[in-house]
Amino acid sequence: MNFNPLRWTLILIVPAISSCYYDVEEELYSTVVCNTPVAVNFTTHVQPVINSFCASSGCHVTGGTGVGNFETYAGVKAKVDDGSFTERTLQAKNMPPSGNLSTCDLELLQAWVDLGSPEN
Repeated sequence: MNFNPLRWTLILIVPAISSCYYDVEEELYSTVVCNTPVAVNFTTHVQPVINSFCASSGCHVTGGTGVGNFETYAGVKAKVDDGSFTERTLQAKNMPPSGNLSTCDLELLQAWVDLGSPEN
């Protein structure tokens, strides 16, 4: 039998590489329990999420690159009303680009939109 180093390398490495994977427990088991309030409003519940992830330096702020200014309720509400907030944040989930919104943050934002996006 002829010794082929490439063949033996593939025989040893391919199974090892293909057996490695990483699961996110939250996605597998849905063990996250969110304490979303019944009456969600912008000032108390949504604004802290917006300030942490959207109205940050260089993004959805005055002079930022993000479309729309999220420093005020009116700015966020305009994006909710035109449908882009729901589409980008809650459906496509590509906002924020860092992908940092937790399941509970998304649930909170969805509840707020479902309630008509009240300010207070």
